[in-house]
Amino acid sequence: MGMTLHHSPSTSRSVRRLAAAACAVGLLTVAAGCGDDETSSDTTTAAAADSTAAPVAGEVTFAGQWARTSPAMATAGAAYVTITSTIDDKLVTALVDPSIAATVEVHETVMADMTSDTAMSSDTAMGSDTSMAGGEGEMMMRPVAFIELPAGVAVELKPGGYHIMLLNLVEPLEVGTSFELTLVFEHAGQITIDVPVLEEAP
Repeated sequence: MGMTLHHSPSTSRSVRRLAAAACAVGLLTVAAGCGDDETSSDTTTAAAADSTAAPVAGEVTFAGQWARTSPAMATAGAAYVTITSTIDDKLVTALVDPSIAATVEVHETVMADMTSDTAMSSDTAMGSDTSMAGGEGEMMMRPVAFIELPAGVAVELKPGGYHIMLLNLVEPLEVGTSFELTLVFEHAGQITIDVPVLEEAP
């Protein structure tokens, strides 16, 4: 004998409610999943943008690096190089192996009468105040905190201008030799270059 099942109106409504609730839960789950994907995508994009914006060593180039040969009894030497950065940056310091020199400073050469009492006092206190020539038109070298490197501009470190000072040389700098000089930038970090010792600029 066959049986026929009849749903009461209340049963049908309950089934429809359950189905609607299941659909709603499904939609919420999908929406939540999409929300997570969008958040993740935004985070990844932001991270990628930050990574792209971060300066890298390849954005700095060098040309014409050299160091002047020093007399046998000299305790100081100087290195020069032309630096070009594709972004605004600063050269903040330099380093060499202790087997080359005990101290390295970034210097500039200025007219002695252009320096302030404070600057001259600071140089003297550091024991690195060095004068050239005498009397009127006297030039002096002094440490600087950094050298500005405007984006795309070739900044030349040269005799009579900015330069890297090597103090307390272990041995004189001799023509035909070379040494590694590490330049430290505010954004690009540390970059090491090979510096040949020459009689004059290349």
